[in-house]
Amino acid sequence: MSAFTIIGNTKRTKFEMKKLFLIAFAMVAMSLAAQDVATKPFTIRYIDEDRLYQQYVVAQQYVQLQNKLKNEFQQAEQKKRKEIETFYNQVQNKYQKNLYKTQKAFEADQKKLEQMQDKAQKDMEAMQKTMEAQLNTEQMRLANEIDLFLADYAIKNDFDAVLRKEAAMFINPKWDVTDEVAEGLNARYNAAHAPEAKAEPVVDGQAPTDGSATKDVANPE
Repeated sequence: MSAFTIIGNTKRTKFEMKKLFLIAFAMVAMSLAAQDVATKPFTIRYIDEDRLYQQYVVAQQYVQLQNKLKNEFQQAEQKKRKEIETFYNQVQNKYQKNLYKTQKAFEADQKKLEQMQDKAQKDMEAMQKTMEAQLNTEQMRLANEIDLFLADYAIKNDFDAVLRKEAAMFINPKWDVTDEVAEGLNARYNAAHAPEAKAEPVVDGQAPTDGSATKDVANPE
């Protein structure tokens, strides 16, 4: 039975980083060509995506969901493995003690063992597929929420571009707005969910005491 690997990383792929890098510079070139730089300097800011995901409540919920699904999968896998091993040992014990009265009875148990193994494999593959689909859906929702917020944030603050740190070779740290963006995202989340449950950032890997984080991402509105 193959080992389980959770997919649906929150980070962008290298291909996406390269694409974002090219898009960012295309935006810069277009903006500089379309405006009088002397009257309106080109303004740019950036976010550290890793740090943003550590601070944003919904991103923390996504990580909690990953861990929850991974644990559920491992428990299900262990249960099926134990069932198969128990039946296998029973067959071996009966065979060694000559308890099978006929060859046909022994072959029937062998066939049953093979069917158990095949069913377990299919069940785990189906479970993994379902979990991956759920994680991918939540990952897309998280990425879209951040992208939409950044677009609105840039317009309100009259920024020409807000880049991801990973999209450039170097950006001056003074242009880092990660903390401000994380604060804005969390404020918007809390406003949308008040007064039912006000989200609190995870501290030292511990989930909020009210359990609202895991509930929300597992049952999106």
